[in-house]
Amino acid sequence: MEKKVLDWLLAGPVWVRFAVELQLLDRKPDITPVLQDDAIRNIIARLKSTTVGIPALKSGRVHYTETGKAYWDLFFLADIGLSAKDTALENEAGEIFRFQSPDGSFTIPPNVRDNYFCMSAILLSSLAKMGYRDDPRILKYVRLAMNSRCNNSGWHCYDDAASEIGACPMDNLNILMLLGQYESYRPSPLLQGPIDLLLEHWRTRANLHGFGVGRRFMSLQYPAVKYGILRVLDVLSLFPHAIASPDFQNMLDYVHNKAVDGRYFAETVDSVYAGFDFAQDREPSRWITFLVNRVENRIIKS
Repeated sequence: MEKKVLDWLLAGPVWVRFAVELQLLDRKPDITPVLQDDAIRNIIARLKSTTVGIPALKSGRVHYTETGKAYWDLFFLADIGLSAKDTALENEAGEIFRFQSPDGSFTIPPNVRDNYFCMSAILLSSLAKMGYRDDPRILKYVRLAMNSRCNNSGWHCYDDAASEIGACPMDNLNILMLLGQYESYRPSPLLQGPIDLLLEHWRTRANLHGFGVGRRFMSLQYPAVKYGILRVLDVLSLFPHAIASPDFQNMLDYVHNKAVDGRYFAETVDSVYAGFDFAQDREPSRWITFLVNRVENRIIKS
């Protein structure tokens, strides 16, 4: 990363600066300013809300495709590098675990059934980042997910005939997002099939189970709820098998071509995150720029 880009990132909001120092510069920054930031405090408060936060999951009013609610607010805090303890969300994390069945699966209203690993994996990948990586409840879920692949290409959560219709790119992405939090799974040959499916999807631009590689996928957006290039790159950058692929490099090159003086703009925005720079497209986004550089940083360290 060019020094001028790094300096620009470090001149941004406290939560961006915290993420950059922690994840790109390997420092231990002071978390206090982040927790005092009004925009971050609003996210934490929203996660505690009984209407849109984690306590509302049991009501069935929170869907995994909705931004500004439990799934993606938690995802955002985890992406910054905040823990459940830091954010005083330990009680709320406990509420998520109440949806776990004895076999390790999660059944969450309104439509997350026990075999829908792709949906519950969004929440559990965030919890893994936020201090629960070695929690036996998550490890039990991980083992069950690994044993529930429909075929060598990965997962398809929706259909009982999944073994016949093949894996789904979105399901693979969400489950790999969790598995990538574990050093032991990153080089696993068992995950090469799911990784290859995502890379092949990019290469062929096919429509797989309703997921395409079109304008929406290609746009830089955060959070990429509905399967987008930025989240695919972010997840795949955790796995050596993906990084070694020419298809991964081709995808990253496509994003690099969007840069303006090393900075990136959000191309699709969501007003629910109006307090953050990735919710506007007039100026370059420090957060989007950080995410691209995080991918590059992982490649360098691999």
